[in-house]
Amino acid sequence: MATSGSVDFSITRDNIITEALQLIGVIGEGETPSTNQKSDCARSLNMMIKFWMAEGMNLFVNQEIVLFPIKGQRQYTFGGSSVDNMAKESEVITTKLNGSVSSSATSLTVDDTTGMAVGDIIGVVTDSSGIHFSTITAVGSATTLTIADAIDDDASDNDRVYTYTNAFTQKILNINNAWVRSTEDTDVPITIISRQEYVDLSKKTESGKINQLYFDPQVTTANMNVWPVPDDSHTNDRIHLYVTRAYEDFDGVTNESEPDFPQEWYLPLCWGLAVIISPKYGVTATKYQELIAISSSLKQQCDDWSTEKESLFLLPADRQGTYRR
Repeated sequence: MATSGSVDFSITRDNIITEALQLIGVIGEGETPSTNQKSDCARSLNMMIKFWMAEGMNLFVNQEIVLFPIKGQRQYTFGGSSVDNMAKESEVITTKLNGSVSSSATSLTVDDTTGMAVGDIIGVVTDSSGIHFSTITAVGSATTLTIADAIDDDASDNDRVYTYTNAFTQKILNINNAWVRSTEDTDVPITIISRQEYVDLSKKTESGKINQLYFDPQVTTANMNVWPVPDDSHTNDRIHLYVTRAYEDFDGVTNESEPDFPQEWYLPLCWGLAVIISPKYGVTATKYQELIAISSSLKQQCDDWSTEKESLFLLPADRQGTYRR
């Protein structure tokens, strides 16, 4: 028997709303929610997924991002109108200069321009001024580029060049792991410390190689303070962060975007919304309890599936109750 060969099934915000309204009997087969129903249910849907974030996040919103530190800068911002240079690790393209470049140059020759395009952000490692950032204005060939802002210092043959299309602009909820990656691609872990430990540091502007950070989540943005701050010898390092980001919103009354969830979560989204909106539409107590039971079961199964599996080690104790290694 032939199968479809397709695994790209998806739904939209309005599909979720329609399904939820059908589950509670507000609309029937083939019927379409009204404009007001869409607007009201979309608001409830957004509030529901924000509440789910308070219950704990899942693996699919964990991402590795790369942040390019600046000499002497100790605080970096995630979300809002942050101007700090960062991108998803999977989207950063790395190449090298093919020949030295003098200060004030806008034309670069690199080893390879594959994957680069006009408008991409570009960072060029220079001899003494850290990483110079600009945008690509032309990709001349397989090895030549033109940038908008002339580099502010000489750069040497084989110095690194980084490009990416989309800056990472989302607020993050947590930093799970962090490490510094040098230009030799050597990784050194960064210790994530508490607010009190950061406050207790006597000199916040101490310079050197970053080895500690304090993450400070705020209402609309999040801040990260590093210690020590990068000095001349470490401005070319990159900070790699494994972070937890927020679920994306369903914006706009007529939004048709897909959920920021894997396919496995489509059913819990529909049943969860049905529970949330039930009191608005006078669902009976018996029906409400049935919806809660099914919704809770579906969400719990997906929560279990979306959580990292960790090993558990049990150590035998001696007769005095001391655990032996």
